[in-house]
Amino acid sequence: MGTFTMPGNKTEDWKKCSIEMASHPLPDCLKKWHAFSCSDGNGCFKGYNIIYAQPGKADEALMEINRLMLPFCRIKRTTWKLEPLMSAADVFKTLDKT
Repeated sequence: MGTFTMPGNKTEDWKKCSIEMASHPLPDCLKKWHAFSCSDGNGCFKGYNIIYAQPGKADEALMEINRLMLPFCRIKRTTWKLEPLMSAADVFKTLDKT
């Protein structure tokens, strides 16, 4: 999951980056990318991105996600954080192996 924050006065810059990103197909290592956003109530926007990688392609997917997000990160006061997520079933599988 990727999360971002963006100043409210940078929406035009964000829109340009989004249009450019959407004009290209996802790299083969990425299966799906769902983006959600909302206001933080303080004049900024928050975003949540649920990104699915193809099985066995996690390393390549991380590189591609960071490459795709780099233009957004160049917008002043924008932050981006990427965190791997697991389903509850995968967490239980992990716990059983310890």
